[in-house]
Amino acid sequence: MAKPADFRSGPCPSAEALCAMAATNTGLDDFGDPARNAGLAALLDSMARETWDGMTGDAREVAADYLVHQLESRLRVLADRKAHAEIAAQAITAPLIVVGPPRSGSTLLHTLLSLDPEAMAPEHWICREPSPPLAMGQPSAERLARADKRMMDLFNLIPDVFVTHPYMIEEGSGALAECGSDILSLAFTAQQLWCFWGGDGYRDWLLQADHSAAVSLHHDFLQHLQWGQQGSHWALKGSDHMLWLAELSRQYPDAKLVWTHRDLSQQLASLASVQAILLGLRGHPVTPQQRAAQGRKALEFQHAITEKAMRDREAVGEGQFIDVSYHDVMADHVGAVERIYDQAGRTMSGRHADAIREWQASHHQTKHGAHKHSPEEFGMNGDDINALFARYTRRFGFGFGIRPALAA
Repeated sequence: MAKPADFRSGPCPSAEALCAMAATNTGLDDFGDPARNAGLAALLDSMARETWDGMTGDAREVAADYLVHQLESRLRVLADRKAHAEIAAQAITAPLIVVGPPRSGSTLLHTLLSLDPEAMAPEHWICREPSPPLAMGQPSAERLARADKRMMDLFNLIPDVFVTHPYMIEEGSGALAECGSDILSLAFTAQQLWCFWGGDGYRDWLLQADHSAAVSLHHDFLQHLQWGQQGSHWALKGSDHMLWLAELSRQYPDAKLVWTHRDLSQQLASLASVQAILLGLRGHPVTPQQRAAQGRKALEFQHAITEKAMRDREAVGEGQFIDVSYHDVMADHVGAVERIYDQAGRTMSGRHADAIREWQASHHQTKHGAHKHSPEEFGMNGDDINALFARYTRRFGFGFGIRPALAA
Protein backbone atom coordinates (compact mmCIF):
# COMPACT_ATOMS: atom_id res chain seq x y z
CA MET A 1 0.00 0.00 0.00
CA ALA A 2 1.37 3.42 -0.98
CA LYS A 3 2.20 5.91 1.77
CA PRO A 4 2.95 9.65 1.75
CA ALA A 5 6.62 8.82 2.39
CA ASP A 6 6.73 7.20 -1.06
CA PHE A 7 6.57 10.69 -2.59
CA ARG A 8 9.72 11.98 -0.89
CA SER A 9 11.51 11.50 -4.20
CA GLY A 10 10.25 11.35 -7.73
CA PRO A 11 7.48 13.34 -9.41
CA CYS A 12 4.58 15.13 -7.81
CA PRO A 13 1.71 12.68 -7.21
CA SER A 14 -1.41 12.78 -9.34
CA ALA A 15 -4.91 13.38 -8.01
CA GLU A 16 -5.75 9.80 -8.95
CA ALA A 17 -2.87 8.42 -6.86
CA LEU A 18 -3.85 10.46 -3.80
CA CYS A 19 -7.54 9.55 -4.12
CA ALA A 20 -6.63 5.86 -4.42
CA MET A 21 -4.51 6.09 -1.28
CA ALA A 22 -7.35 7.76 0.66
CA ALA A 23 -9.83 5.15 -0.56
CA THR A 24 -7.52 2.31 0.50
CA ASN A 25 -6.95 3.84 3.92
CA THR A 26 -10.67 4.32 4.66
CA GLY A 27 -12.34 1.52 2.73
CA LEU A 28 -14.56 4.18 1.13
CA ASP A 29 -14.63 5.38 -2.47
CA ASP A 30 -17.35 8.05 -2.87
CA PHE A 31 -15.80 11.53 -2.92
CA GLY A 32 -19.07 13.22 -3.90
CA ASP A 33 -19.47 15.86 -6.61
CA PRO A 34 -16.46 15.58 -8.96
CA ALA A 35 -16.48 19.38 -9.29
CA ARG A 36 -15.25 19.52 -5.71
CA ASN A 37 -11.92 18.10 -6.89
CA ALA A 38 -11.19 20.93 -9.32
CA GLY A 39 -9.02 22.62 -6.70
CA LEU A 40 -6.96 19.48 -6.15
CA ALA A 41 -6.25 19.22 -9.88
CA ALA A 42 -5.28 22.89 -10.05
CA LEU A 43 -3.04 22.67 -6.98
CA LEU A 44 -1.21 19.53 -8.08
CA ASP A 45 -0.70 20.88 -11.58
CA SER A 46 0.80 24.05 -10.10
CA MET A 47 2.99 22.08 -7.69
CA ALA A 48 4.24 19.74 -10.42
CA ARG A 49 5.20 22.61 -12.72
CA GLU A 50 6.38 25.22 -10.23
CA THR A 51 7.23 24.12 -6.69
CA TRP A 52 7.66 20.34 -6.24
CA ASP A 53 11.22 20.20 -7.53
CA GLY A 54 12.27 22.85 -5.02
CA MET A 55 10.73 21.09 -1.99
CA THR A 56 12.73 18.87 0.37
CA GLY A 57 11.82 15.23 0.88
CA ASP A 58 10.39 16.02 4.31
CA ALA A 59 8.23 18.80 2.86
CA ARG A 60 6.97 16.54 0.08
CA GLU A 61 5.96 13.89 2.60
CA VAL A 62 4.18 16.46 4.77
CA ALA A 63 2.31 17.84 1.74
CA ALA A 64 1.24 14.41 0.50
CA ASP A 65 0.12 13.39 4.00
CA TYR A 66 -1.93 16.59 4.34
CA LEU A 67 -3.65 16.16 0.98
CA VAL A 68 -4.44 12.48 1.57
CA HIS A 69 -5.86 13.25 5.01
CA GLN A 70 -8.16 15.91 3.54
CA LEU A 71 -9.44 13.37 1.04
CA GLU A 72 -9.98 10.82 3.81
CA SER A 73 -12.00 13.38 5.78
CA ARG A 74 -14.15 14.07 2.71
CA LEU A 75 -14.86 10.36 2.31
CA ARG A 76 -15.86 9.94 5.95
CA VAL A 77 -18.06 13.04 6.04
CA LEU A 78 -19.96 11.88 2.95
CA ALA A 79 -20.36 8.39 4.43
CA ASP A 80 -21.81 9.95 7.60
CA ARG A 81 -24.18 12.02 5.48
CA LYS A 82 -25.41 8.90 3.70
CA ALA A 83 -25.88 7.01 6.96
CA HIS A 84 -27.74 9.78 8.82
CA ALA A 85 -30.50 11.62 6.95
CA GLU A 86 -30.72 14.10 9.83
CA ILE A 87 -27.51 15.77 8.67
CA ALA A 88 -28.91 16.95 5.33
CA ALA A 89 -32.03 18.18 7.13
CA GLN A 90 -30.08 20.77 9.14
CA ALA A 91 -30.99 24.36 8.22
CA ILE A 92 -28.11 26.84 8.17
CA THR A 93 -29.90 30.06 9.07
CA ALA A 94 -28.61 33.66 8.94
CA PRO A 95 -24.94 33.06 9.71
CA LEU A 96 -22.59 35.91 10.59
CA ILE A 97 -19.52 35.49 8.37
CA VAL A 98 -16.43 37.66 8.82
CA VAL A 99 -14.95 38.04 5.34
CA GLY A 100 -12.25 40.70 5.77
CA PRO A 101 -8.71 40.25 4.44
CA PRO A 102 -5.98 38.46 6.42
CA ARG A 103 -4.40 40.44 9.28
CA SER A 104 -7.28 42.93 9.37
CA GLY A 105 -8.51 41.91 12.83
CA SER A 106 -10.86 39.24 11.48
CA THR A 107 -9.64 36.58 13.94
CA LEU A 108 -10.16 38.88 16.91
CA LEU A 109 -13.63 39.85 15.73
CA HIS A 110 -14.55 36.21 15.07
CA THR A 111 -13.49 35.35 18.62
CA LEU A 112 -15.70 38.11 20.02
CA LEU A 113 -18.68 36.98 17.95
CA SER A 114 -18.15 33.36 19.01
CA LEU A 115 -18.42 34.31 22.70
CA ASP A 116 -22.17 34.72 22.27
CA PRO A 117 -23.69 31.79 24.22
CA GLU A 118 -26.12 31.32 21.32
CA ALA A 119 -23.41 31.16 18.64
CA MET A 120 -21.83 28.10 17.08
CA ALA A 121 -18.25 28.34 15.79
CA PRO A 122 -16.12 25.52 14.33
CA GLU A 123 -12.87 24.58 16.03
CA HIS A 124 -9.67 23.30 14.44
CA TRP A 125 -9.99 19.80 15.84
CA ILE A 126 -13.31 18.99 14.21
CA CYS A 127 -12.15 20.32 10.85
CA ARG A 128 -9.24 17.87 11.06
CA GLU A 129 -11.15 14.93 12.58
CA PRO A 130 -14.77 15.57 11.55
CA SER A 131 -16.15 12.03 11.75
CA PRO A 132 -18.29 10.93 13.48
CA PRO A 133 -20.54 13.99 13.92
CA LEU A 134 -21.15 15.44 17.37
CA ALA A 135 -24.66 13.99 17.55
CA MET A 136 -23.00 10.59 17.89
CA GLY A 137 -21.25 11.65 21.10
CA GLN A 138 -18.47 13.83 22.39
CA PRO A 139 -15.01 13.28 20.89
CA SER A 140 -12.67 10.85 22.59
CA ALA A 141 -9.34 11.95 24.02
CA GLU A 142 -7.63 9.96 21.27
CA ARG A 143 -9.51 11.80 18.55
CA LEU A 144 -8.63 15.18 20.03
CA ALA A 145 -5.00 14.14 20.38
CA ARG A 146 -4.87 13.09 16.72
CA ALA A 147 -6.22 16.47 15.65
CA ASP A 148 -3.78 18.31 17.87
CA LYS A 149 -0.82 16.29 16.61
CA ARG A 150 -1.82 16.80 12.99
CA MET A 151 -1.98 20.57 13.43
CA MET A 152 1.23 20.80 15.43
CA ASP A 153 3.20 18.51 13.10
CA LEU A 154 2.50 20.97 10.31
CA PHE A 155 3.17 24.21 12.13
CA ASN A 156 6.11 23.03 14.22
CA LEU A 157 8.03 23.21 10.94
CA ILE A 158 7.53 26.98 11.02
CA PRO A 159 7.54 27.96 14.73
CA ASP A 160 7.38 31.69 13.98
CA VAL A 161 3.74 31.15 13.03
CA PHE A 162 2.91 30.82 16.75
CA VAL A 163 3.85 34.48 17.29
CA THR A 164 1.52 35.54 14.48
CA HIS A 165 -1.22 33.17 15.74
CA PRO A 166 -0.67 33.03 19.54
CA TYR A 167 -4.00 31.33 20.24
CA MET A 168 -2.53 28.13 18.79
CA ILE A 169 -0.09 27.92 21.71
CA GLU A 170 -2.71 27.98 24.44
CA GLU A 171 -5.64 26.35 22.68
CA GLY A 172 -4.02 24.03 20.14
CA SER A 173 -6.61 22.33 17.97
CA GLY A 174 -9.32 23.67 20.29
CA ALA A 175 -8.77 27.13 18.79
CA LEU A 176 -11.40 28.55 16.49
CA ALA A 177 -11.08 27.43 12.89
CA GLU A 178 -11.10 29.69 9.86
CA CYS A 179 -13.94 28.22 7.85
CA GLY A 180 -12.67 29.77 4.62
CA SER A 181 -9.53 27.63 4.73
CA ASP A 182 -10.03 24.90 7.34
CA ILE A 183 -13.29 23.76 5.73
CA LEU A 184 -12.71 24.72 2.10
CA SER A 185 -9.29 23.07 2.07
CA LEU A 186 -11.35 19.85 2.01
CA ALA A 187 -12.17 20.95 -1.55
CA PHE A 188 -8.55 22.16 -2.02
CA THR A 189 -9.87 25.68 -2.50
CA ALA A 190 -7.92 27.85 -0.07
CA GLN A 191 -5.42 30.68 -0.19
CA GLN A 192 -3.36 28.92 2.49
CA LEU A 193 -2.58 26.12 0.03
CA TRP A 194 -1.00 28.71 -2.26
CA CYS A 195 1.07 29.93 0.70
CA PHE A 196 2.05 26.36 1.61
CA TRP A 197 2.90 24.75 -1.70
CA GLY A 198 1.17 26.39 -4.68
CA GLY A 199 2.60 28.54 -7.43
CA ASP A 200 1.33 31.21 -9.78
CA GLY A 201 -0.88 28.73 -11.64
CA TYR A 202 -2.85 27.87 -8.51
CA ARG A 203 -3.09 31.55 -7.55
CA ASP A 204 -4.56 32.34 -10.97
CA TRP A 205 -7.02 29.46 -10.66
CA LEU A 206 -8.22 30.80 -7.30
CA LEU A 207 -8.85 34.21 -8.88
CA GLN A 208 -10.61 32.94 -12.00
CA ALA A 209 -12.55 29.78 -11.09
CA ASP A 210 -16.21 29.41 -10.20
CA HIS A 211 -16.08 28.16 -6.60
CA SER A 212 -19.75 27.19 -6.25
CA ALA A 213 -18.97 23.48 -5.78
CA ALA A 214 -16.48 24.20 -2.98
CA VAL A 215 -18.89 26.60 -1.25
CA SER A 216 -21.61 23.94 -1.40
CA LEU A 217 -19.21 21.59 0.43
CA HIS A 218 -18.80 24.35 3.04
CA HIS A 219 -22.57 24.29 3.52
CA ASP A 220 -22.70 20.49 3.78
CA PHE A 221 -19.86 20.53 6.30
CA LEU A 222 -21.70 23.07 8.47
CA GLN A 223 -24.72 20.77 8.42
CA HIS A 224 -22.43 17.95 9.55
CA LEU A 225 -21.11 20.08 12.44
CA GLN A 226 -24.50 21.47 13.40
CA TRP A 227 -26.17 18.11 13.95
CA GLY A 228 -25.90 17.67 17.69
CA GLN A 229 -25.38 21.34 18.59
CA GLN A 230 -27.89 23.71 20.17
CA GLY A 231 -26.87 27.20 19.03
CA SER A 232 -29.13 29.58 17.13
CA HIS A 233 -26.66 30.75 14.49
CA TRP A 234 -23.13 30.30 13.15
CA ALA A 235 -20.31 32.77 13.81
CA LEU A 236 -17.82 32.15 11.00
CA LYS A 237 -14.67 33.67 9.60
CA GLY A 238 -12.64 33.26 6.45
CA SER A 239 -10.43 35.79 4.73
CA ASP A 240 -10.47 33.42 1.75
CA HIS A 241 -14.16 34.22 1.29
CA MET A 242 -13.12 37.45 -0.45
CA LEU A 243 -12.22 35.21 -3.41
CA TRP A 244 -15.81 33.97 -3.79
CA LEU A 245 -18.17 36.52 -2.26
CA ALA A 246 -20.68 36.05 -5.08
CA GLU A 247 -20.79 32.27 -4.60
CA LEU A 248 -20.98 32.69 -0.81
CA SER A 249 -23.90 35.11 -1.12
CA ARG A 250 -25.79 32.71 -3.38
CA GLN A 251 -25.23 29.83 -0.94
CA TYR A 252 -26.26 31.87 2.13
CA PRO A 253 -28.65 34.61 0.94
CA ASP A 254 -29.67 35.44 4.53
CA ALA A 255 -26.09 35.74 5.81
CA LYS A 256 -24.51 38.96 6.99
CA LEU A 257 -21.00 39.35 5.56
CA VAL A 258 -18.80 41.35 7.91
CA TRP A 259 -15.91 43.04 6.07
CA THR A 260 -13.09 44.14 8.38
CA HIS A 261 -10.83 47.06 7.40
CA ARG A 262 -7.43 48.14 8.71
CA ASP A 263 -4.75 50.72 7.95
CA LEU A 264 -3.05 49.18 4.89
CA SER A 265 0.46 49.87 6.20
CA GLN A 266 -0.30 47.51 9.10
CA GLN A 267 -2.50 44.99 7.35
CA LEU A 268 -0.37 44.44 4.24
CA ALA A 269 2.98 44.31 6.04
CA SER A 270 1.58 41.80 8.53
CA LEU A 271 0.11 39.72 5.70
CA ALA A 272 3.39 39.74 3.78
CA SER A 273 5.26 38.66 6.91
CA VAL A 274 2.91 35.76 7.69
CA GLN A 275 2.93 34.45 4.13
CA ALA A 276 6.72 34.64 4.04
CA ILE A 277 6.82 32.50 7.20
CA LEU A 278 4.53 29.90 5.58
CA LEU A 279 6.99 29.60 2.71
CA GLY A 280 9.09 27.58 5.16
CA LEU A 281 6.70 24.63 4.72
CA ARG A 282 8.59 23.87 1.51
CA GLY A 283 11.43 22.66 3.69
CA HIS A 284 14.13 25.30 3.35
CA PRO A 285 15.05 28.27 5.54
CA VAL A 286 13.48 31.43 4.12
CA THR A 287 16.20 33.88 3.11
CA PRO A 288 15.73 37.65 3.40
CA GLN A 289 15.56 37.82 -0.40
CA GLN A 290 12.86 35.13 -0.55
CA ARG A 291 11.00 36.82 2.29
CA ALA A 292 10.95 40.11 0.41
CA ALA A 293 9.93 38.42 -2.87
CA GLN A 294 7.11 36.48 -1.19
CA GLY A 295 5.97 39.68 0.46
CA ARG A 296 5.67 41.39 -2.90
CA LYS A 297 3.70 38.41 -4.25
CA ALA A 298 1.40 38.59 -1.23
CA LEU A 299 0.82 42.29 -1.89
CA GLU A 300 0.00 41.71 -5.55
CA PHE A 301 -2.31 38.80 -4.73
CA GLN A 302 -4.14 40.76 -2.05
CA HIS A 303 -4.71 43.61 -4.47
CA ALA A 304 -6.19 41.21 -7.03
CA ILE A 305 -8.38 39.61 -4.33
CA THR A 306 -9.59 43.00 -3.12
CA GLU A 307 -10.52 44.09 -6.64
CA LYS A 308 -12.43 40.85 -7.21
CA ALA A 309 -14.21 41.17 -3.86
CA MET A 310 -15.28 44.72 -4.63
CA ARG A 311 -16.68 43.66 -8.01
CA ASP A 312 -18.57 40.80 -6.36
CA ARG A 313 -19.89 43.12 -3.68
CA GLU A 314 -21.23 45.52 -6.28
CA ALA A 315 -23.00 42.61 -8.00
CA VAL A 316 -24.40 41.20 -4.74
CA GLY A 317 -25.55 44.55 -3.37
CA GLU A 318 -24.89 46.35 -0.10
CA GLY A 319 -27.70 44.71 1.88
CA GLN A 320 -25.65 41.71 3.01
CA PHE A 321 -22.55 43.64 4.09
CA ILE A 322 -21.48 45.19 7.38
CA ASP A 323 -18.22 47.18 7.48
CA VAL A 324 -16.08 47.19 10.63
CA SER A 325 -12.86 49.04 11.43
CA TYR A 326 -10.14 47.03 13.18
CA HIS A 327 -9.24 50.21 15.01
CA ASP A 328 -12.81 50.61 16.29
CA VAL A 329 -12.79 47.00 17.50
CA MET A 330 -9.52 47.55 19.36
CA ALA A 331 -10.91 50.68 21.00
CA ASP A 332 -14.15 49.08 22.21
CA HIS A 333 -14.68 45.32 21.85
CA VAL A 334 -18.22 45.27 23.23
CA GLY A 335 -19.34 48.39 21.36
CA ALA A 336 -18.06 47.07 18.03
CA VAL A 337 -19.93 43.78 18.40
CA GLU A 338 -23.07 45.57 19.54
CA ARG A 339 -23.01 47.71 16.37
CA ILE A 340 -22.68 44.58 14.24
CA TYR A 341 -25.63 42.97 15.98
CA ASP A 342 -27.72 46.11 15.50
CA GLN A 343 -27.00 46.10 11.77
CA ALA A 344 -27.71 42.37 11.56
CA GLY A 345 -31.07 42.77 13.29
CA ARG A 346 -29.90 40.93 16.41
CA THR A 347 -29.88 41.91 20.08
CA MET A 348 -26.64 41.53 22.00
CA SER A 349 -27.26 39.86 25.35
CA GLY A 350 -25.75 40.88 28.65
CA ARG A 351 -24.20 37.41 28.92
CA HIS A 352 -22.42 37.98 25.62
CA ALA A 353 -21.10 41.39 26.69
CA ASP A 354 -19.88 39.94 30.01
CA ALA A 355 -18.15 37.07 28.19
CA ILE A 356 -16.28 39.54 25.98
CA ARG A 357 -15.11 41.57 28.99
CA GLU A 358 -13.94 38.42 30.78
CA TRP A 359 -12.07 37.24 27.68
CA GLN A 360 -10.42 40.64 27.18
CA ALA A 361 -9.19 40.69 30.78
CA SER A 362 -7.30 37.42 30.31
CA HIS A 363 -5.86 37.89 26.82
CA HIS A 364 -3.02 40.08 25.65
CA GLN A 365 -2.09 40.46 21.99
CA THR A 366 1.68 40.08 22.51
CA LYS A 367 1.62 37.55 25.35
CA HIS A 368 3.70 35.05 23.35
CA GLY A 369 5.96 37.57 21.61
CA ALA A 370 5.51 40.52 19.32
CA HIS A 371 4.99 39.97 15.60
CA LYS A 372 7.64 42.32 14.25
CA HIS A 373 7.44 43.52 10.67
CA SER A 374 7.61 46.74 8.72
CA PRO A 375 6.31 47.81 5.31
CA GLU A 376 9.79 48.84 4.23
CA GLU A 377 11.26 45.33 4.41
CA PHE A 378 8.80 44.30 1.71
CA GLY A 379 9.45 47.33 -0.46
CA MET A 380 6.13 48.96 0.44
CA ASN A 381 6.00 52.65 -0.36
CA GLY A 382 2.96 54.44 0.98
CA ASP A 383 2.30 56.49 -2.16
CA ASP A 384 2.61 53.42 -4.38
CA ILE A 385 0.27 51.37 -2.17
CA ASN A 386 -2.35 54.09 -2.07
CA ALA A 387 -2.16 54.40 -5.87
CA LEU A 388 -2.47 50.62 -6.32
CA PHE A 389 -5.41 50.35 -3.91
CA ALA A 390 -6.98 53.62 -5.08
CA ARG A 391 -10.41 52.13 -5.78
CA TYR A 392 -10.48 50.53 -2.34
CA THR A 393 -9.29 53.68 -0.55
CA ARG A 394 -11.86 55.82 -2.38
CA ARG A 395 -14.63 53.40 -1.41
CA PHE A 396 -13.75 52.79 2.24
CA GLY A 397 -11.26 55.50 3.21
CA PHE A 398 -8.57 53.15 4.48
CA GLY A 399 -5.14 53.52 2.95
CA PHE A 400 -1.45 53.37 3.76
CA GLY A 401 -1.25 55.30 7.04
CA ILE A 402 -4.98 56.12 6.94
CA ARG A 403 -7.42 54.69 9.48
CA PRO A 404 -10.83 56.37 9.52
CA ALA A 405 -13.44 55.14 11.98
CA LEU A 406 -16.47 53.35 10.58
CA ALA A 407 -18.44 53.44 13.83
CA ALA A 408 -21.80 55.10 13.55
